[in-house]
Amino acid sequence: MSQRYDQFIANDVTSNKSNVTRQMLVKEYKKIGHGAFGTVVQAYLTPDNNKWYGPFAIKKVPAQTEYKSRELEILRIADHPNVVKLEYFFTHVSPTDNKVYQHLAMECLPETLQLEIHRYASNKLELPLKHIKLYTYQIARGMLYLHALGICHRDIKPSNILVDPNTGVLKICDFGSAKKLEQNQPSISYICSRFYRAPELIVGCTQYTTQIDIWGLGCVMGEMLIGKAVFQGQEPLLQLREISKLLGPPDKKFIFFSNPSYDGPLFSKPLFSGSVQARFEKHFGHAGPEGIDLLMKVLVYEPERRPSPRRILAHPFFDDLRRERYFFPRGHTQPKYLPPLFDFSQIEIQVIGDLASQVMPSE
Repeated sequence: MSQRYDQFIANDVTSNKSNVTRQMLVKEYKKIGHGAFGTVVQAYLTPDNNKWYGPFAIKKVPAQTEYKSRELEILRIADHPNVVKLEYFFTHVSPTDNKVYQHLAMECLPETLQLEIHRYASNKLELPLKHIKLYTYQIARGMLYLHALGICHRDIKPSNILVDPNTGVLKICDFGSAKKLEQNQPSISYICSRFYRAPELIVGCTQYTTQIDIWGLGCVMGEMLIGKAVFQGQEPLLQLREISKLLGPPDKKFIFFSNPSYDGPLFSKPLFSGSVQARFEKHFGHAGPEGIDLLMKVLVYEPERRPSPRRILAHPFFDDLRRERYFFPRGHTQPKYLPPLFDFSQIEIQVIGDLASQVMPSE
């Protein structure tokens, strides 16, 4: 039995590019996801029934009246090759509950990084190191741009990262938790999916920075290497125990600076013998010495010690991408060119600054 999908007329479809608003017919044909926020469907739009636009991934969220949709605000200004593009947006009353929903029509990519990791892991295969470099680099490049605008994504995880395994293109998506962080303004610490939550959030820090996204990047890179989430705590406080199994117990100073009133477990006894380096090597051997070095710099308790996106882009782990411009997509025997990785905009060049010679390919 084929499922019947909705088609409806939306009166206020605004193009994010031209700002023109007009009526369009929306034809949904596939449900691609749902979460606490609402649902995502694949759909086409047409202004006149003969020119169809799409396919788009349309995210529907209740149109809150009390606060403007942060996600819409952020997506309206974001313009970067590694950030999902908002093409159109409109509101529509759902026939099922008569509530108004904000619809965000975004560009569509074939799958999430979570699916790609799972596909390899379930076949007992390792994601090729070149792919891990390619994906990690693009996450860092997307963050360089977002953080330059003061935007913290706050929910970096493989299911919020879209990829096209055929071209190697990656885009950060789902800005439902994202926020422009203001200096000295508190933000809720109960943010970020548990397995990817930075240690300062776990102990209740409310004055955190965009460095929580860098922790998420480390978790995602680690997950690509081992085929499963690196830190899998069964509940929020046990998450800290999982982290200390790899990093050793957190420093008392770190706890105090994150949240002076924290009174949860400290896991102060080392849960392993040997050095942290040896733990990383045992866990992430597939990464090679440079990959291990990068992970050990990123996955640290103190947010201020984690490298900024520009430092990550300059790391020797990515030299391979600077040297050889091709990779082998999954299932292909012929190499393909890498997507453009160094076509930096003025904003990016400014942020990269004096590291340009390390970030850019030499020739």
